Amino acid sequence: MKHIVRLLSICAVVGVVCTSTVFSQSLNVTLNQDPFFGFYPTIGGSTKINESVDFTYYGIFWTSPALGGGTGGNLWTEFGVGANFRALDGKLEINPSLGTTHGRLQSVGTRGVPFEGIVPSVTANLNTESLEGQLYAGYYLALRERGNSQNNFLHYWLHAGYKISSLVSAGLHFETLNGTVIPRTGSSTTNRAYTWYGPYVQFTSKGGHTFRLTAGGAAFGPTSASESGEFYKMSLGIPFKF
Repeated sequence: MKHIVRLLSICAVVGVVCTSTVFSQSLNVTLNQDPFFGFYPTIGGSTKINESVDFTYYGIFWTSPALGGGTGGNLWTEFGVGANFRALDGKLEINPSLGTTHGRLQSVGTRGVPFEGIVPSVTANLNTESLEGQLYAGYYLALRERGNSQNNFLHYWLHAGYKISSLVSAGLHFETLNGTVIPRTGSSTTNRAYTWYGPYVQFTSKGGHTFRLTAGGAAFGPTSASESGEFYKMSLGIPFKF
């Protein structure tokens, strides 16, 4: 854990240096809700270093008690930093990040602990006059163990759409979450938590606010055989420029 603390300290110093030489800064607050994770606000910030690179940071407030639970909630918390690289005149952005998780979902203890896992991830965004899309892949690797096992997760999604007008866009969404349980003794097991697929519609204001509804079919893992086979997801994105 000492190595992670040192890494975050270095990232904080880099962030301060970047802030002192910035062109501009932005912050995006997104409110999300779906039937698996529940309600979870996310924060994403960026500081422009030069014409092609941004320093980025993010946080996710996982509010569902199911992601940990116990006395005081022990709510799962995620925080990370990264760098955003722009290409094709800003139409394509690729953002690798390194996140940290805090709680008891991965360490499987009775109480939440800091730095229970790390999350290497990459996000790619496409935004042209007529097309939009996003690819995300993140691996949640447990670092600490407080019970008889650890939990790792692989989470990825892809959505792509067409801009019908400056206000409305629509497209398709595909998303999968897999979980691996690593016991202290014995072999590990991997299960699919869900696979979602279906259309979405999004409304975008002149100020850049986005409101999206996604719904469709769902294939659930063996522990969720009684699920309806359908899903829904709603997101509200609120940008701030500085």
